[in-house]
Amino acid sequence: MSEEHEIQRPLRLLVSQFLEKYYPPFPTLFRLPPSQKGQPIVCSIANTLSLARLILNYKNLPYTTHWLEYPEIAPHLSSLGIPPNPSSSGIASAYSVPTIRLPDGTYIVDSKRIAAALEEKYPDPPLHLDAPQVAKIEEILPKMLLPMRGIVMPKIPRNLLNPESVDYFHETRSQRFGMPMEQFEREKGGDAQWEEAKPAIKEIGAMLRENGGPFLRGGEVGYADFYLVGTLRFFERLGEGVLERCVEIEPALGRLLEASRVLLERDD
Repeated sequence: MSEEHEIQRPLRLLVSQFLEKYYPPFPTLFRLPPSQKGQPIVCSIANTLSLARLILNYKNLPYTTHWLEYPEIAPHLSSLGIPPNPSSSGIASAYSVPTIRLPDGTYIVDSKRIAAALEEKYPDPPLHLDAPQVAKIEEILPKMLLPMRGIVMPKIPRNLLNPESVDYFHETRSQRFGMPMEQFEREKGGDAQWEEAKPAIKEIGAMLRENGGPFLRGGEVGYADFYLVGTLRFFERLGEGVLERCVEIEPALGRLLEASRVLLERDD
């Protein structure tokens, strides 16, 4: 662990603890910290972590960030009185990020609930939560991501996580998938999985072209786009050619990401 990281980590924790004691007049986002490898942790394969941040950036809202390594998520969030995720939520972990604290001290877990709360409190510019593209993307995106788990998951500890989170990630994901990550990558991270994901990738591209692009609604960005932008940014940070192969299959995905760069400028 670098000396710089050793210094920065306690400083980040001290700032976060101060802000927790005195609620700031703007939201606080709980998320995984930047990696020592120089790559912010943007999202996970199951839950687009940058979705909440994209919404905050899109609405141009000031916010603070509380960094939590994977092993810190459950004990810290539970210490705040946040109940565990119900089994019906579809979230594999009892506690998860994104989690957000609103200025009134309310804690909200899950990207969709966070989006609804921010839209109610800060309606301009609108997210278009009821646009038909939202339901379509929520249906299609898992068909792309689920086959890619063996492609993506093993690269997360290798390329993105800090040492504090690597062992935790390997242990919990190996239990979840019934095999070590190395085996999961060998057996479920090859060309066959890319072929399985390809129809969904092409279908998303067709949706982006339907209204002329670069966004799903044409020239106007909305909540449905954030699902895709967060995923693409994650693939970009993940490296090893994952984003490039997606864009090779469907160039419209690359145009969407480039059109969304302004929303990704703030990453702290």
